[in-house]
Amino acid sequence: MQVALDPSDTIAALATAPGAGARAIVRLSGPRALVIASVGFTSTDCYPNALGPTVEAGTLAIEGLGRALPVRLGRWRGPRSYTGQDLAEIHLVGSPPLVDLLLSQLVLQGARLAERGEFTLRAFLAGKLDLTQAEAVLAVIHARGPGDLEQALERLAGGLAHPLATLRDRLLDLAAGLEAGLDFSEEPDVSEVGRVALAAELSTAAGALVELTKNLRDRDRPLDHPRVVLVGPPNAGKSSLFNALVGADRAIVAPEAGTTRDYLTATLDVGGMRVELIDTAGIEPADDVLPARAQALRELQAQAADLVLDCRSAGGNGESRGSRPDDRLTIKVWTKADLAPFPTDDDRGWVVTSAMNGVGIGALRTAIGRALEGASTSALMGLEIGARARQGVAAAAEALDRAAQALALGAGDEIVVFDVHLAIDELGRVLGRVVEDDVLDRVFSRFCIGK
Repeated sequence: MQVALDPSDTIAALATAPGAGARAIVRLSGPRALVIASVGFTSTDCYPNALGPTVEAGTLAIEGLGRALPVRLGRWRGPRSYTGQDLAEIHLVGSPPLVDLLLSQLVLQGARLAERGEFTLRAFLAGKLDLTQAEAVLAVIHARGPGDLEQALERLAGGLAHPLATLRDRLLDLAAGLEAGLDFSEEPDVSEVGRVALAAELSTAAGALVELTKNLRDRDRPLDHPRVVLVGPPNAGKSSLFNALVGADRAIVAPEAGTTRDYLTATLDVGGMRVELIDTAGIEPADDVLPARAQALRELQAQAADLVLDCRSAGGNGESRGSRPDDRLTIKVWTKADLAPFPTDDDRGWVVTSAMNGVGIGALRTAIGRALEGASTSALMGLEIGARARQGVAAAAEALDRAAQALALGAGDEIVVFDVHLAIDELGRVLGRVVEDDVLDRVFSRFCIGK
């Protein structure tokens, strides 16, 4: 995709998933969207809306089709639309041949087929979304469960953008004050008390950004590293299995339930694929021995998993008592096979293992690799979402920390201003206030057509 796409073009694309379905939505945006969408349309009923789109039921004559097609036509006047331009949607039966005929007709009337992410790009260029929210749209599209969806919707609602924009505005005020002192050198410098207060404010801001970077790192997956999370009851052998898969004693192993109070991570190579393996606390009721924090951390990791290893054993208190991410790709693992064999003759769907003697560890590695290779590419596209924001926030934090240290050491205001501006620019890049074409290409080229 080229960022230089002409926003004065009228673009059209299928906005719903391709293939047969009860309904398909074809979307248009641009100066002639309303005119082109109305060609061949005959209204039979209108549902006006003063605060939103005008929706009309009717029929649409499509060239090459022997009869008029029942449709609904929605019209949004710019700038009160998703893209900030005139926008139209044609709702019709989800037949791929009909959709192809309609798109061909729209192109003949002067529309251009949209590129990947071009509708959301226009929303960004019109100021309807900042860059973090545009990425959140992509995350919503590819959400694989409640955990992913909740995080994406939080970002879409400005959960990341608002605090960063507020901090950036404050830094702009601070930089302006410092630059005023440089421009009018005959004026007295900022007082020592003022410099101490400014250093404290910059240090506090840097600390807040460091904490935000940590939160983003905890929530987002490492680039191209699918998450494999071990869950199950306490004392089900999860930590021993974790150590056996990693090939080192990373997790504490003890016969008492509740040994794991946090979560542990390690990078694992599975058939040439790098995965992040995560050991979590056992699933127990909230009033049991494990602290609520350990349970919350386990739940967070499980909901963000690409693959769950659901561990059971004869010594693992039977079935887990508590929630489990049922919407996740799962491998059922029987652990401690050296102490107790699998309890039935039917072991289909289970991988039987023993961390003590190594039985089944190789088979489990193979099963992990096959499961992740079989996962849809769209399910793993979200791996890099947030990486750009995380890097920018971390760079801004480093710049503010340098500025605070420079003030504390009595450096000149010009040095302090330089680092403050670096932080402002980094936050601007995260929010899309400082626009770089290659960044926009990377963001919007990951969208599907019609979004």
